[in-house]
Amino acid sequence: MLFNSWEFLCLLLVTLVLYYAPWSAGRHGKAWQVMVALIASVVFYGWEDPKLLGLLAVSCVGNSVATARIILYKVRGDETRVRHWVKLAVILNLLLLGVFKYAPFFAGMMPFLPAEWVKAIQETAPPIGISFYTFHGISMIVDVARGEVTRESDAMLSRGTRFAKGVRDIGFYLLFFPQLVAGPIVKAKQFWPQIAAKRWSDIPWIHVIRSLILGFFLKMVVADNLAEQTLGLTKPWLNVLGPLDLILLLYGYSMQIFADFAGYSLIAIGLAALFGYEFPINFNFPYLSTSITEFWRRWHMSLSAWLRDYLYIPLGGNRKGEMRTYLNLFLVMFLGGLWHGAEWKFALWGSLHGVFLGIERFCFRNQKKNDQARPAWRSVLGWIYTFHAVTILWLTFLMPDLNQIAYYFRELLVPGRFLGPTVFTTIVFGSAVVVYHALGWIRENRKETFARFRGSFSEAVIYGVLLFLILTNSGPPQGFIYFQF
Repeated sequence: MLFNSWEFLCLLLVTLVLYYAPWSAGRHGKAWQVMVALIASVVFYGWEDPKLLGLLAVSCVGNSVATARIILYKVRGDETRVRHWVKLAVILNLLLLGVFKYAPFFAGMMPFLPAEWVKAIQETAPPIGISFYTFHGISMIVDVARGEVTRESDAMLSRGTRFAKGVRDIGFYLLFFPQLVAGPIVKAKQFWPQIAAKRWSDIPWIHVIRSLILGFFLKMVVADNLAEQTLGLTKPWLNVLGPLDLILLLYGYSMQIFADFAGYSLIAIGLAALFGYEFPINFNFPYLSTSITEFWRRWHMSLSAWLRDYLYIPLGGNRKGEMRTYLNLFLVMFLGGLWHGAEWKFALWGSLHGVFLGIERFCFRNQKKNDQARPAWRSVLGWIYTFHAVTILWLTFLMPDLNQIAYYFRELLVPGRFLGPTVFTTIVFGSAVVVYHALGWIRENRKETFARFRGSFSEAVIYGVLLFLILTNSGPPQGFIYFQF
């Protein structure tokens, strides 16, 4: 079910009414609200294809049982069994991800498989959101084993009623619908302390309204309208457009993919706040970055943190020498690329990001971390390099394969028609992302100016205009790009 659909609006209204029903303020308010949210999450995920609920149930039950057992053995001080359960749970999560997402990738490398089997496997689409709920499961398992959520796991320390309630809360963390399909990847230590009875009067309405209006604007007005134009980057339109069109449309796709990803995260943050839960910020004006290193501190921040905490640091991080650090950076980004999709184009995307990170680390290895005194021209050049490197690599998300990516660059050398209206429309909607980042620059560099704007009448007018544009200028509904991951 899409956030930008009438079905979701109906589900949201019904869920809110039941979630904050008068009896939710009673003794069993927390249990009632968790169950209402769980049922809504199941409906949300299984709306388009109920068969997917079976796999989701296997993941949820398996991770819940493993987490409960790890907590039990940690209380008993049996670290050997804790390690065994952690290994078992992580392996099962990765196996689930491997079978249902990466089988098509590996099937093509097995010449001994019958051709019809390979074709059938490769035509099977991966379940929606499997990467996200698998990563949630792994982070929960590891955090509990590390003792990072000890106090919050007290409800799961004993058998019987308390144990059952603990498993229920684990399931709620894994299935909560705002982040179920495309993040943000919320850690258990961030979410579990928040599980409690919520009151309607405690909803941070200004935060909710800002997040939802901005999120829906970025998705429905910017991303969905740009999606109509950036189809020109795929065949057969790719063959007739001229180089200028193709270049400007690539910029348009860079704006579209940001608006789509960031829009989803803002909607998820707003919805979570509507139900009394705080999610971490996921996109922090990434197109202001002056290096690829900085880009990954601003783009999909919850994924970056996950890769750092559960992959980069366990691999040794930067603690095992300079060459090992470069290797770790490359491996993390290579695997991060494959996380986005079981295709060579995503492996290329991750590999090149890893190479850029390694080059930057080598070039600036003697620069102090807190050194802010660098000339403006270097920041400008760094921004130009970063934005264009990131934008060009987004072709791997748009194009179906590496051959089509190569074909795009060949077409840049072939004269073709210039479609003025297409470019004009792309510039109009893409400019919204430029303005959004300009406001982000003001927030970071002109804090007093931004503080005066925040909460002012001018801000209210701007959000009113955004709401008007959502109602009158939304593009044809499109699925969220990150749903494919």
